[in-house]
Amino acid sequence: MNILNTKFKINKFAYRLRFENSSLLALINFPVAGFFMISRKNIYPTILTSIQLLSLVYIFISGPVIAENVNGFLVEMAGIFLGVLSIVIMKPGNFNIRPLIKQGGVLVTGGPYRIIRHPMYTAQIIAVIPLIVEHFTYYRLIVILLLTAVLLVKIEFEEKLLIKHFEGYMEYMKKTKKLIPFIY
Repeated sequence: MNILNTKFKINKFAYRLRFENSSLLALINFPVAGFFMISRKNIYPTILTSIQLLSLVYIFISGPVIAENVNGFLVEMAGIFLGVLSIVIMKPGNFNIRPLIKQGGVLVTGGPYRIIRHPMYTAQIIAVIPLIVEHFTYYRLIVILLLTAVLLVKIEFEEKLLIKHFEGYMEYMKKTKKLIPFIY
């Protein structure tokens, strides 16, 4: 092993150690940190997650972040509440922003997960719809359609992994919907 390769491995380890002990971002396995240290099998979910995050960033910088209309504000807050509740129920140590199963991850079927399998994705869509409606542009419409498509692809990718990893996941799928309670 040459010195350059050894130095890279040591720096990679030190970076991961420093990052993983530094913040909440480490608990949720934030995909941007260490982007160039991603293994080949994690590229696809990282790309999907990056598109998701960039879509949300575009929506937030291309218009107001808080809905001005009372009804829109209530819908946005409902989305945020669902997202926070889902994270709390999932527990940050089990939560992964990329559609990958964390080592030691457990299947969560309580709280909003009793009704829908991906409430965090539902929460994102609910929270941004009022922002798009109130400050409509075709660019923002394209971005929310892209966000929705990426979330659907992430769901399909993630569910294949969940079926393989958790024995009871197929049964859980029969009792719940993906995104919209009682519908889809």
